[in-house]
Amino acid sequence: CFSGMWWVPENKLAYMEPLCTVPSHQHKGLAAAALSRHDKVMRELGAEVMTGGGNEFYEKIGYQGVHTWLHMKK
Repeated sequence: CFSGMWWVPENKLAYMEPLCTVPSHQHKGLAAAALSRHDKVMRELGAEVMTGGGNEFYEKIGYQGVHTWLHMKK
């Protein structure tokens, strides 16, 4: 499992991505464990909002959507 995170203290936002697991090791709780650790660290730093990639996965492990991003293209 590989996961990354970065912290934006000015808006108390934690980005928890990318997140990926080698297919042979999926469905073993590795990604959930990595995100749980990131969540703990980010909250200790003062994060109030977390954001990441796949909404279904995040909801499955207990996160709830609170904002929708607007993506624009020209």
